[in-house]
Amino acid sequence: MDVLQQKTPKHLYLRKLAVESDASRRLGRKLQRLLWHDMPMVKHTGVEFAISYLLFLRAERTFSSIRTLSRLQLVDDAFALVRVLVEKVINGEYLLLAGTEPALDFIRYYTFREWRDFEELQSISPKLAPKHSSEFLAELKAAHENAKTIILPNGVKKKRFGRGHDWIEIGLSKRAEFVDKTLEERFSIPKQNSTQILYQTAYKKAAEYLHGMWASIARSVEEGKSRPIDDEGENIEITLGIRIKDRDPRIAAMALNSANLAGFALMLFMDRVLMNKAHSAWLIEFKNHYLRALRDAKAAQ
Repeated sequence: MDVLQQKTPKHLYLRKLAVESDASRRLGRKLQRLLWHDMPMVKHTGVEFAISYLLFLRAERTFSSIRTLSRLQLVDDAFALVRVLVEKVINGEYLLLAGTEPALDFIRYYTFREWRDFEELQSISPKLAPKHSSEFLAELKAAHENAKTIILPNGVKKKRFGRGHDWIEIGLSKRAEFVDKTLEERFSIPKQNSTQILYQTAYKKAAEYLHGMWASIARSVEEGKSRPIDDEGENIEITLGIRIKDRDPRIAAMALNSANLAGFALMLFMDRVLMNKAHSAWLIEFKNHYLRALRDAKAAQ
């Protein structure tokens, strides 16, 4: 019997992996064209456009890296990058819609963290801390002090970066909610919560791989032979093996599926907000082909 015709979960995922890989290549080529050919012709709206554009360019490179790692069977690393990809997409969309002030905060955060990171490293290991001149350190600290505080219209001073762990006080899920709400209100796009769905599915699903949780590393352990080590057979010695590459197509298919969702969401956002639906026909055709291919892969079992 043809091995691809065997009705096993592994071969179902082999078919799904083929579909996801093909979709990833198609999305990657189209995304490159949108970013490098079409986006430079879009009317710029300020610093928020520049920052968002850079994030979208970085997202395209991450999207390509996920495909490469999946092909090399380094699927845990591929899935970890899914979380990076989704954060770039949501941040880029949020900044473009939120305006100039959040974009400036995004830039200022680097200045804010540079001094904080220097102080933390110096307290832990003075020998490893950069040997800056006193003049440079004074400038670095002054820039930090200037960046950390925002003066409200009523003259009240407020911390710009909250606890200092992120460039914005609201979490990524709230940024996703803002994107969906703004698309509905400002661009008359029917409510779909697509950005929040991207966060709840792809971003959360990738957490265990980014953080190296047990759910991800347990798959790398293979149980080998076992033998009794006493006459009563009460104690058994088990040989364990460790895999670095994952030959099981299931995680690779899931990683590419999540990445494809993020890539498609980014293209849909750019086309609706920046390009006046110039590529809507391609996006509809791609979506229909993609879903049909997934259904066929499942039905073939």
